[in-house]
Amino acid sequence: MTTIVDLVTRWAQEKPDQPAYTYVDHQADTRATLTWGQVDARARTTAAAIREYAEPGDRVAILAPQGLDYLVAVLGSCYARTIAVPLFAPDLPGHRARLDSVLADSAPTCALATTAAVEGIACPVIAIDQLAPTDWQLEPIDPDDLAYLQYTSGSTGSPAGVMVSHRNLIANVSQLIEAFAFQPGRSMTVSWLPLFHDMGLILTLGVPILHGDRSAFTDPVAFLMRPARWFQLADESLDVYTAGPNFAYDYCVQRIPKRNGLDLSRFKAFLNGAEPIRPATITAFTEAFRGCGLDPASHVPAYGLAEAVVFVASAIIDTEPTITPFDRQALTTGVLRPPTGPTTELVSCGPPRGQHVVIADPTGTPLPPGHIGEICIAGPNVTRGYWSDPARTSEVFAATLTDGSGPWLRTGDLGALYDGELYVTGRLKDLIIVDGRNHHPQDIEATIHESHPALRPNRVAVFSVPSPDSEHLIVIVEHTTPDDPTDTIRAAVTRHHDLHVHHVLLARPGTIHRTSSGKPARSSTRDWYLNGLGLAGG
Repeated sequence: MTTIVDLVTRWAQEKPDQPAYTYVDHQADTRATLTWGQVDARARTTAAAIREYAEPGDRVAILAPQGLDYLVAVLGSCYARTIAVPLFAPDLPGHRARLDSVLADSAPTCALATTAAVEGIACPVIAIDQLAPTDWQLEPIDPDDLAYLQYTSGSTGSPAGVMVSHRNLIANVSQLIEAFAFQPGRSMTVSWLPLFHDMGLILTLGVPILHGDRSAFTDPVAFLMRPARWFQLADESLDVYTAGPNFAYDYCVQRIPKRNGLDLSRFKAFLNGAEPIRPATITAFTEAFRGCGLDPASHVPAYGLAEAVVFVASAIIDTEPTITPFDRQALTTGVLRPPTGPTTELVSCGPPRGQHVVIADPTGTPLPPGHIGEICIAGPNVTRGYWSDPARTSEVFAATLTDGSGPWLRTGDLGALYDGELYVTGRLKDLIIVDGRNHHPQDIEATIHESHPALRPNRVAVFSVPSPDSEHLIVIVEHTTPDDPTDTIRAAVTRHHDLHVHHVLLARPGTIHRTSSGKPARSSTRDWYLNGLGLAGG
């Protein structure tokens, strides 16, 4: 079984002068590239420095900013047979509490950072940008050794370190490349996603390694300042593959009004994942950029999670996304079926790729197609569990269903298989149950977004709170314009979901709690609300 270290050293021998990774720093107005030979040399130097402090199996925190040094740090840790903990520079705004929590949980022996970011860390810090070239003789690596700990974003709980082995990593990258129909030697990836997130790390670092291809990337702030920079990372001579959360595609539509000169004809796949996929987003993005050469079939809805490295299922490449209307009333009873009345549109995430998916009810009984339950996964990409948490690992990673099959990874996500494809309906812990009917918060949030022109996407959170008679529906809206959309919101939710909104809170931006990947953290927002901090609104 091959490891990523085996692959990097192979490409360093076979094509040492070919480009591997390119980082575009828009703040400094620079563009830097490492060849495969340079990647291997720098990884060896980094490994030698790590082993002055750490032994195989020790954890090494990656605290470098977005850039080539970050990729070298992760690979250097793998070369040294230590366990990388991909994090971020200590000065990243708004993330210090998360950083301290992860450092306490992972207990790194040392950290890798750049010279500008070595202050305030308790363990020894290696300034990766100051290392003098040193050779490192490779040691045998067992494919089942851990490559890194991927800390989850914590949308429904505290962050946990997912244990990713070399075997898991290679398996999932292979599944992703096969699903993409990625053509070795003719393809590249581009990204602005943070490298400390699973998709950012796999898309930028992992995918090019399998066949010795290349990637170009920038940082999230550069994308947010000018989202067209995402598309401009592409090489005109190669097929281009990329990925982003749903909000990124909405953001491009809103923030790129002048599209003259943009060429998206080389983009073969825009993978859309990491959060609920809105049909309206797919339609708007396609229409906005069709004139730039965008192929409507390049929009690829997908599903995945860190516990499976990153990738589980995706729509068929070169096929336009499948958006299916389902009966809204049946959906509240946990069934997908053709509509006989009002409808709810759901986006297909395609079939599972190189892994098995079953849908199970709360008792662990497998459900037939079309029935909504918890998504359970088995395959070579399913990781080993959570670092230093055997109880939670047993609960999540070792499920046995009533038919005796197992072990299964319990994802905590709700969905159904319909015509052989996966439809994701929400998070189990976010499910809103009122009068015995199931409602998914993202469906209600989408209705609210579309009810009033002043409401910004991704600025609404919906959840329920207990009351003596029934669950009460709460809506929090980050709202800055003078007009009051409360009545419009109530009417839209009643009309489309037959629900009474108990409380609409118009709040300042930043009120809704978010994960480190920007998704609404409804559970912690609900806790904040129940603590009495938001009870003075409409």
